[in-house]
Amino acid sequence: MLTDKYFNKGNSFFQLRKYQEAIKKFNLAIKCNPYSAEAYINKGIALDKLGQHQEAIENYDIAIKYKPDSVEAYINKGISLKQLGQYQDAIKNYDIAIKYKPDSAEAYINKGAALNELGQYQEAIENYDIAIKYKPDSAEAYINKGNTLMQLWQYQKAIENYDIAIEYNPNDVNAYYNQRNCFERIRSISRNNR
Repeated sequence: MLTDKYFNKGNSFFQLRKYQEAIKKFNLAIKCNPYSAEAYINKGIALDKLGQHQEAIENYDIAIKYKPDSVEAYINKGISLKQLGQYQDAIKNYDIAIKYKPDSAEAYINKGAALNELGQYQEAIENYDIAIKYKPDSAEAYINKGNTLMQLWQYQKAIENYDIAIEYNPNDVNAYYNQRNCFERIRSISRNNR
């Protein structure tokens, strides 16, 4: 089917980080099948990569119109809203995604990140813990939880979460960097308490 051909080419360009070319292919897929929620979602993700968050949201809304239970559309719409600083609206979209897929670790991780931005640290940690329950090997959930714990000055607990993240993804430089920051803060506190 021609729609699939364009959709797959769009995905290939996306993987190569050629987002403009990917968008062109997704547009051709949409032209062949204007009801393809997946094409609108992937076009939205490519637009997000280009910093065109509002246009991405419009594509997610069209995807939701054609596939109202699309967890992926709600999560990505939430990510775009978060990029625009619209944290409450982002959380609403993550909650809808969770309604349709209660075990979506990705929705809980992103909801936690939005809550963290609002300074609702305990709620953020609770969401990371739920994400970890559903996806125990999620380095991202452990890193985000560590970051929130670091903001609460709970450096030892943060380090423990970074350790677990590194165990699951030894190539994630953020875990090492943030872990080092925790060690430096602990040393600084120790020096100041002498």
